[in-house]
Amino acid sequence: MANQPGGWLGKLSNLIIPSSQTDTSPATTVTNKRILDELVASFDDSIQRESVGSSMLFNAHFLIVLHPDTYENRQNAFPVVVNEAVQAFNAVIDMHKSEYGRVSPVASSWFFKFGAGREFGGETVSPTDVKVIGALTGILPGNVQANSAPERVNVTRRVKQTNRYEKVDVDLSTFQHIDFREPGAFVVKFNFNAAAPSNGQTSAAPGATKIAPAALPRSLDAGLAHVSYYIAELNKEDTYLMRDREIIIARKESDNQHFPNYLLLESAYVSNPHARIRYNDSTHSFQIASFSRNETRVNEQLIPRSEPASPQWFDLSDKAQILLNSMVTLHFQRNA
Repeated sequence: MANQPGGWLGKLSNLIIPSSQTDTSPATTVTNKRILDELVASFDDSIQRESVGSSMLFNAHFLIVLHPDTYENRQNAFPVVVNEAVQAFNAVIDMHKSEYGRVSPVASSWFFKFGAGREFGGETVSPTDVKVIGALTGILPGNVQANSAPERVNVTRRVKQTNRYEKVDVDLSTFQHIDFREPGAFVVKFNFNAAAPSNGQTSAAPGATKIAPAALPRSLDAGLAHVSYYIAELNKEDTYLMRDREIIIARKESDNQHFPNYLLLESAYVSNPHARIRYNDSTHSFQIASFSRNETRVNEQLIPRSEPASPQWFDLSDKAQILLNSMVTLHFQRNA
C-alpha cells in the first residue's frame, strides 16, 4: 500500500518533482531485448502510418542512437539484434497481411546503423536511452558537405518518455554529433518469397507475399568484395571495399564524390560513369556492365558497351582482372 502512487512515497516524489515533470516510465537498463523491442515498436508504427489503400508500406531504414557507454557494451550483439529484428519485422508483416493486398516497400533492403552520441536533436542521450529513427528509405547521416545547405529528411521518431510516435523533418546536420561507425552498419536484402499453399489452404490474395526467414546480416565492415586498383599515370595503387550490392566505377569529379557506392578513380582515362559491378542475388554471382566508349576488358576479353539505362551484364569471376582503357588495372576478389 505504501508504494501506491497515492501513498506517502508518491506524495514525497511529487514534492521533489512536480507531477507534470514526472517520467511516464522509469529509466530502464538498455538490454539487447530492449533495443529489439524499440525497433519492432517503431516498425509496427510505421505500417500504420505509411500504408495506403491496399499497399502495405513501412520504414526500411533505421538509425539507432545510444550513449557511448551503452554502444560499447552492446556492439558485439548488434548483428544478432539485427537478425532478430528482421525476423520480427517479417512476423509483423505476416500479422498485418490480411489488411492489405500487397507488400510495397520503397526500398530494396533493411538498413540498420548504430551510432554513439551524448546529444541528439537538442536532447541529452543518457546511458538508459535508446533512440530509434526510422524512414522509408535514404537516411545517410554524415554526408552533409561543408558550406552547403543542410539537407532535410522525413523520419519517424518516438516522443521522449511516451509511446507516441511523430513524423518530423530532420536536418541531417542533426546527426553530426553522432559517431556512426562502419562495424555498426548492416544491410539485409528483402526476401519476400511467395510460399506455395499447403494442407489444402487457398493462396493469399493476388499480389500478397509471404516472408521467408532472413539470412544473418553481413556487416558493412566485412564487405562483399575487394577491388584493388593501379592507376598507371599516377603510379598509384589502392583498395576499394565493395559494401553495396551494386557499385559504380567512375572518374573522380566534384559532382559525384558524395555517392557512397562509387569507386572513384583519379584518371583522365576513366569515363564517368565507366562501368557497374553488381551482386546478382538470384545466381549468387557478380556481374559487370561497361558504359565507356573506351575499352573495358575482363581477363583480356573485351566487354561490349551498353547504355547506363539498359546495362548488358557479363559474369565477373573471382580474382578477375579488369582493364579500363588500357591504363587502369583493377583486380576483383569476392569475400568468403
